Amino acid sequence: MNNFQESCFSVLVLLVLLLQGSCSDPGVVHKAVGDSLELIADYPKDGLEVQWTYNETVFAEFDEANINLVRPKLFHKRLKMKKDSISITVEDLELRDSGSFSIIANTNSVQYPTKIIMLHVHELIRDVQIEYNVSRLQSENICTFHLRCLASGDPNPSYSWSGHQIQTQGPHLNISLRPAENATLTCTANNTYSVNYTTETVVCREKLDYSSVLSGFPLKYLLIAVGAGIVVVVIFGATLAVCCRRRSNKGQGESEAGITVYEEVNTDGPAKKRSESVANGMSIYETVNDTKLSQNLPQTLYDKINYQRHPAVSTSTSTSSPYQEVL
Repeated sequence: MNNFQESCFSVLVLLVLLLQGSCSDPGVVHKAVGDSLELIADYPKDGLEVQWTYNETVFAEFDEANINLVRPKLFHKRLKMKKDSISITVEDLELRDSGSFSIIANTNSVQYPTKIIMLHVHELIRDVQIEYNVSRLQSENICTFHLRCLASGDPNPSYSWSGHQIQTQGPHLNISLRPAENATLTCTANNTYSVNYTTETVVCREKLDYSSVLSGFPLKYLLIAVGAGIVVVVIFGATLAVCCRRRSNKGQGESEAGITVYEEVNTDGPAKKRSESVANGMSIYETVNDTKLSQNLPQTLYDKINYQRHPAVSTSTSTSSPYQEVL
């Protein structure tokens, strides 16, 4: 009878311990991408058994002074184990690691309360920028600025605006200014883990500032683009001029090279006059007219020196001279 009562009492104690372990309040932990999460089982080691779970899936166990990985691919190469402190560290956290972690520990006689950690991994807000454009209402002479705040890192941060007597929420803001008025505005982006902000000054000018129309496109980039275009045009024009000059010189050289003292000597066709054979008209040698006036007029340079040429003397004539034969 006593043994039965003792057995019932032991079962009742075990049920109470199990209920205590299953009803533990979870702890909420916020981490940034790249941080680490340490899961420590800080219990006495005598006869201790521990299980680490992620979204109710066991991925590691401790038994007999050793830690063993049950699902090594769950956090591939990102788990660091320490058997001395009975802990597992998840390194280089990613956004997809957000979820429920638990540490279940017990001995042969004790069931320890389960530790539950609700992990939220956040992207750091690394940069904040303000883009804007402006429209002008000519009838009322008012500039209306349409501003938008953009943050890199967390895809869904919270935005808030301040400055120029403005306190509002959200990524968009519209304000109206009169000519010569300006406003300095600050956009703040934040999430649970990080905060970042930027400031922009907008001015309503007398004439519409087209650099502002380009969604806040920096004027220096526009000037750089214009300068680059001018350089390209100058280089192209210079290259074109050099090519044209080379072609002109080449054509002139070919034309001059074709006119020589021996131009147009055609042995196959009918004989031509020298004035007709020279492509560029008369040459330095065209001092003697091609047309013979008579047989008695000078025919060569030597005829001018000795105009009255002696008639040709045959070899049989005794009055022949060497000079007559040469001429």
